[in-house]
Amino acid sequence: MPPGHIKDRGDKMTLFKRLLAATERGEAVQMVTLVGVPEDNASSLGQMLLLFPDGRVEGALLNAAFTEKVLEIQQRQWERPKVLSITHDQQEYRVFWNSLVNKMRAVILGGGHISQPLALFLSQLDYEVTVIDDRPEFANRQRFPKADRIICEDFDKALEHITFDDNTAVIIVTRGHRYDLACLRSIAGKKAGYIGMIGSFRRVKAVLQLLKEEGVSTQWLNALKTPIGLDLGAQSPAEIALSIVAEMVAQFKGGRYLPLSILGGRQNG
Repeated sequence: MPPGHIKDRGDKMTLFKRLLAATERGEAVQMVTLVGVPEDNASSLGQMLLLFPDGRVEGALLNAAFTEKVLEIQQRQWERPKVLSITHDQQEYRVFWNSLVNKMRAVILGGGHISQPLALFLSQLDYEVTVIDDRPEFANRQRFPKADRIICEDFDKALEHITFDDNTAVIIVTRGHRYDLACLRSIAGKKAGYIGMIGSFRRVKAVLQLLKEEGVSTQWLNALKTPIGLDLGAQSPAEIALSIVAEMVAQFKGGRYLPLSILGGRQNG
């Protein structure tokens, strides 16, 4: 029996725990499960294999030779789950192949003019988008047709039901900055992959000083992206939204916030 072979329910539960831990970290894990086997090999039904982005392999399917066949097609990935037929020892097996990842989430606090293009951009990047505003005329499906969730409630109450983790982005763009500070107080100290707030340099400095005096850690405040966005010379709501999304992508993907022409050593003149 090859190393890593699933011998019993206990081993399979270990695989599920590792799968859960990986998806919580946002890793795109591929899960392969035997769902169709010949009658003379019924005991192998349900065996699992986990393929991690760093090359690790957990579990095994049938035997080492069959597992090797699966690994040969590991490079292919599908947007949707897929059942594949694999011939082995002149017999046909079927495997269910699925790519699993903890989806990126974006929480937009404020339903104003910047939030509309922002929600659209983020949905196109496959974020799970939540929009929060306390005004029904702004927190509705007509304004945000692509949002996954629209919450019409006071910001502090709505934030009590939001889950924060490394795959969560929080964008604070409340009307006239009226509730920006209240939102920051509600999420201060919480762990998120990206937290940004719109505002002028002068106003941002005052807000950060106030939060520091209230006991919010310097480390958390230093990680806060404010004023939000990259310097693109943005003026229109859509341009400002684009600058925010660009900063978010750079933050999550480890970008260097520089033009590729500069990174490539290109010189003009």
